[in-house]
Amino acid sequence: MSTGLRVRTPVETPAPVRGRPSWHRICLTSVAVSLAAGIGLHAIGSVDPVHQMLSDTVSSATGALLLGVACAALVVAAGCLAAAARHGARTLLLRLLLLLWAAGLVALAVFPTNLPGTEATTGAVVHRYGAALAVAVPPIIGLVVAGGRRLRTASLVAGAAAVLYGAAHAPAMLTGAEVMPYAGLAERVLLALVLGVVVLTSAELRDRSRSWI
Repeated sequence: MSTGLRVRTPVETPAPVRGRPSWHRICLTSVAVSLAAGIGLHAIGSVDPVHQMLSDTVSSATGALLLGVACAALVVAAGCLAAAARHGARTLLLRLLLLLWAAGLVALAVFPTNLPGTEATTGAVVHRYGAALAVAVPPIIGLVVAGGRRLRTASLVAGAAAVLYGAAHAPAMLTGAEVMPYAGLAERVLLALVLGVVVLTSAELRDRSRSWI
């Protein structure tokens, strides 16, 4: 016997699809802009990418502009990582490291290096220390953030490369001596490793942010 009542079947609401957080997209875009500007530096002037430093491109106005764009883009990336770290562990330490990295990038862009064969100025010395921070700090940030093998390994490799490069390049940096052979190539390999660490750090923080939601 029918009672005239209908039993409604509950409709399941599909779970929302979580895409990339906006800060992660901006961070990746910033790294891409920095990489593009760095590649553009090789299309101008006559700097030897094997034996000369990337900073030597400041001999032209276009070179100085592209170097500034590359550094500014990475400062934006540092800000994105700082925004992503607001809920995680070691937030204060991570933000201090990111601030130190950003300060190095600003010094690198604002204070030009001296041209080869000329006397180093105070600004050139500031530039060199800014460059040291720009490549030495990201591997430390990666180790602080790392929760998996991939980021930890990349950070250790980049950190070891930074230490070796710094030790070999120290005489030129501190005394103005001639740069070591293949210094330009070594610098560009180190920069590529650092950018890789930044991308992996952003990915790690993105994955953690999903667990916070």
